[in-house]
Amino acid sequence: MTILSHKSVPRQRTPSSPDMESDAKERFMANVLLIGHQPDLYMHLSRLFADGGHSLDVVSSLEDGIRHCRASSCQLVVLEEGMDNALEGIPRLRSTQAAPQVVVVAERYNPERGKAALLSGALNYMPKGKAPRAITTLLERLPSFGGNGAEGPDLRDFGIFGSSAALRAQFETIARSSNADVNVLLQGETGTGKELFARAIHRMSQRRGGPLITVDCASLPEHLVESLLFGYSQGAFTGAAKSRVGLIRQADGGTLFLDEVSELPMSLQKKFLRVLQERRYRPVGGGSEESSDFRLVAATNKDLQEMVREGTFRDDLLYRISTMRVLLPPLRERGLDTIEIAEHLLQSRAESNGGKVWQMSAEFRARLLAHPWPGNVRELVNVIDCTLAVAGDGDMLFAEHLPATIHAGMLPQSSRPWQGRTPARRSTDVTHHGMHDRAGKMAHGVANGAAPSHASHNPSQGPSHGRPHDTADEAAAYATHAGGAHPDALPSFREARREALEAFEHAYLATLYEAVGGDIRQACSLSNLSRARLYELLRKHAIME
Repeated sequence: MTILSHKSVPRQRTPSSPDMESDAKERFMANVLLIGHQPDLYMHLSRLFADGGHSLDVVSSLEDGIRHCRASSCQLVVLEEGMDNALEGIPRLRSTQAAPQVVVVAERYNPERGKAALLSGALNYMPKGKAPRAITTLLERLPSFGGNGAEGPDLRDFGIFGSSAALRAQFETIARSSNADVNVLLQGETGTGKELFARAIHRMSQRRGGPLITVDCASLPEHLVESLLFGYSQGAFTGAAKSRVGLIRQADGGTLFLDEVSELPMSLQKKFLRVLQERRYRPVGGGSEESSDFRLVAATNKDLQEMVREGTFRDDLLYRISTMRVLLPPLRERGLDTIEIAEHLLQSRAESNGGKVWQMSAEFRARLLAHPWPGNVRELVNVIDCTLAVAGDGDMLFAEHLPATIHAGMLPQSSRPWQGRTPARRSTDVTHHGMHDRAGKMAHGVANGAAPSHASHNPSQGPSHGRPHDTADEAAAYATHAGGAHPDALPSFREARREALEAFEHAYLATLYEAVGGDIRQACSLSNLSRARLYELLRKHAIME
């Protein structure tokens, strides 16, 4: 990544009054990033920034810009519209740790593109000719726009916990456009809170008095999807003794939330596209057309652009459902939010446990912050519940109470600790008294590194357990081993994380499959995975044929 940097130095001038000296001290000085390849815009901005004391960096690609915002403090991004996937990059830039405001600069002004940019989270959209002066003026007002520590909506009112700039930036995007009544696409990994954001969008909108109809596309049987969404007329098929109103009609006057929209069958996507375009449809079995006035919010953890390229998702439907895109940051990129969420969980568990209060030790907090959280908030909930069960009557939580994979980090598996092989099964005599459900037991089993080999998938073989004090020795062994690794043997961060996640997936799925005795329905319920996704993962890891 090549970054050109221009640290603007204010021109020397002598203040003529104490007021001017005060203004100079209070002047807001911003770090600005230009993403583009037009040198004339860079030169204009660098000259104008000289008086303001602002710094200006420039990169030539969107990906480099995102990396820069992850690693550096940045209050404003100037994004050239001509860059590849410029508008799609706006929520990605806003969801970085820096959570910068974004201004889109166009070679030629296009009102429709401007609207799309603003709904994607941009602060402003402007033609190139007016950009330098407009951006300079905008910088003076930047502290009042929020997103960098300014007051904003109270996320807790919507069941969303966290104070990170990355999270607040996305929430402010939906709050700012709450009354726009446009279709919204929520993107993010599993467990990042997409359903909570969907509910927040509905509650802040003008449609909050209407219904919120949630449809889990992944759980709908393919042969019933159309009749469930569109409804059906009496006699439309065998067993249709009377007409039934579909979910689309039920959402009239409110919001239709399509969770896991990527699972919508191709055979239905064209019909649903017409519903979005005209808000009219015909129930299964014929009859007269019906109408439904709803706002669509869709969510996915898949790359829909990649699915379009693969021919498994319609490009015209993608454009229609994503008038506004919101990219929810994973927990590992939200800093101290992990601790804030853990504190909230402990408080809520205390309220349901007779007022018992738990405290987190320093090393306990450190382990939480160091863990990559592939399952995001959903995984954190399971880990906290598991930890409380292991802690028993104690009121101080120590690292030893955590599941071993979190307490010890990635355990060494060979001379290269990141080989990605399935961790060996450990023995432990920890019992799980007080575990509130089987999901908690299973989460603890997986997190303790109980990754059964393929031969151990026999449901009659219960998972084995380990002693909590073993983890301290293993942590020390790992630290010694990793610390002595030759630099040439170290993989890239991306590779190490990928291999660790692969190992986690296998361990979790193997334990899940064993715990439910091969019952796919129960496995889907415990894991919150769709049947199709669960089958895909089980085959990927050779846990079932």
